[in-house]
Amino acid sequence: MIIRAVTLFYPVEGSRINTDEFRQELVKLRNVISDISRRRRTEIRTWRVTLPFIEPLWNFEELSTTINKASADLGYIHASLNIAMNTKFELERVVNAFIKSGSYLSIWVGDFKELNDYNTELFTNVLRRLVELNQWALSRRIAALIGDVILTPYYPDSINLNNSHGIALSILYPSELSDERNLHNDLTGVFKTAEDIGREIAGELGVDYLGIDASLSPWGEESVIDAVERIYGIKFGGPGTLSAIYKLNKAIWEVSGRFRVTGFNEVMLPLAEDERLKARAREGLITFSKLVKYTMTCVAGVDMVPIPSNQLPLIKGLINDLHAIVSIKRRSIGLRLIPYPGNEAEVDLGDFGKAPVLDMMR
Repeated sequence: MIIRAVTLFYPVEGSRINTDEFRQELVKLRNVISDISRRRRTEIRTWRVTLPFIEPLWNFEELSTTINKASADLGYIHASLNIAMNTKFELERVVNAFIKSGSYLSIWVGDFKELNDYNTELFTNVLRRLVELNQWALSRRIAALIGDVILTPYYPDSINLNNSHGIALSILYPSELSDERNLHNDLTGVFKTAEDIGREIAGELGVDYLGIDASLSPWGEESVIDAVERIYGIKFGGPGTLSAIYKLNKAIWEVSGRFRVTGFNEVMLPLAEDERLKARAREGLITFSKLVKYTMTCVAGVDMVPIPSNQLPLIKGLINDLHAIVSIKRRSIGLRLIPYPGNEAEVDLGDFGKAPVLDMMR
């Protein structure tokens, strides 16, 4: 098992932080992570900082830039631009702050009851503006949150609810799952180890332990698709896929209920991050419409998906469809799209490699 991310949820008073205290805590956390990783012989891949929702009257540009200056050289990434429902932000301010600060950006577009038209439009317009600026590749750091707000270490939809001060973990464990017969035991072992590490990190740092997000997520060759196919004997994208995802989610929910969990806690299908999912898309087994369908039984089913940039006008309808699923499912989901202005069938996303560009109409 690998710790995918250790996320520090850091409180903000007004629109400011004490930079010296913040920096000292980040240094201490890095040292704690290094010590525990060595002592437990566990790989911890990333460390992150998440702030609460920002306010329109704040100087959020300065706040986000300050967070970046204090944390980037220590290897942290940060989510310091989180936009709540029923708040209005000027497009150019948001885009400029996003590009300048290097922050991740989450826009809450609707709860279980209703969508917010202003935020839905803002999400689409931010993506459109990045295409116009030839900065479309940065859209991998932007997501819409559909459903009630949750506290998760997963980016971009990581938001510090209630101005908490604590630690949450995400974990990387597809290869730890053997078969259906041993699934509950495998999950129990993974979650217990992660919880022990999370409590130890929080205790040594002197902050609250907020839990693990027990979601099953991929990282390149560490593939969720491999795990689903191995456990349930199907070919992902073919008949039986929806049932297999649901069975795996049920197992995650049943086992994770014995631990302190936070966030999504479901199977994740980010296209660009899973090499086997890319392969199934190239084979024609995975289409955009299927990824939408799979959100009925998994979280963020439309995640890290390159689309043709000329299909940006379709996003509002997509969000309406996803909101209908969320209203029935009663679980929050994320949406992350990468609008690509080229004509190639695949796009190179750098450290994620090449990924298929999916037609939203198929």
